[in-house]
Amino acid sequence: MIRASLLLIAFTFTVGPACKSKDDGKGGSAKTAESKGPTKLPKLGLELDAPGGPEVGDAIMGEGHMLQGSGIGAMSIEVAEKPQTLDEAKADADMYTPKNLKAEPLPDGWVLTFDNTGSMGKNFFVEVRRDIGGKTYKCTTTGSEASQAAAVVAACKTLRKGA
Repeated sequence: MIRASLLLIAFTFTVGPACKSKDDGKGGSAKTAESKGPTKLPKLGLELDAPGGPEVGDAIMGEGHMLQGSGIGAMSIEVAEKPQTLDEAKADADMYTPKNLKAEPLPDGWVLTFDNTGSMGKNFFVEVRRDIGGKTYKCTTTGSEASQAAAVVAACKTLRKGA
């Protein structure tokens, strides 16, 4: 979790601000803010509901996807290499001196959120685990906006098998 969090923090601060729709050369954008329907995650065979129709790319580490958009910042959805309990995730979070730690059990996993203040200011951490179709998926972000962290939690809760 440490490596993934640090990579996600670095990615968010370097690429996150550039999360704008790209011109597709036809006078439109690659993904519009009014995007309708679920966001497809083809490598995982899953989909979720995320605000603003985020762009979907390859995960930085592991098997999965990196999603970027103004509503969510940058978030990662990957197959979990090792299932982790909520208590183990809380213990890992201790290294960040977490504030406002909140844990929520889900019928098929859990949600862990917290924030801290570091040298770059306030950081909001989200880690969600979901068991879907016999696999465990982790959905994560670390960003500088509470609203994006809340949007990531909401999106991760909608993670499901693709239609």
